[in-house]
Amino acid sequence: MQAFENTPGHLSLRLLAALEAGQRAGGDKRGMQSAAMLIVKKDGGPWLHNDVVLRLQVDDNPSPIDELRRLVEKAVKQFRLGAGR
Repeated sequence: MQAFENTPGHLSLRLLAALEAGQRAGGDKRGMQSAAMLIVKKDGGPWLHNDVVLRLQVDDNPSPIDELRRLVEKAVKQFRLGAGR
């Protein structure tokens, strides 16, 4: 909770910080293989009547959270997430 609350920026960055903190605290006892993020907001998507702000998924990766971070950072920059939205 603290990582989420103390991370500035777009919701995707805050969620990612919480995911990383959970992993540092012990994570899932089954290990890591995939990671995903879905953020929705009524009419928040880029197309008409689309609620999906961000949908990212990493499958079958030895470091899925690291790869998800790369994708989130790219999306925040590319789509200007958090810039007046």
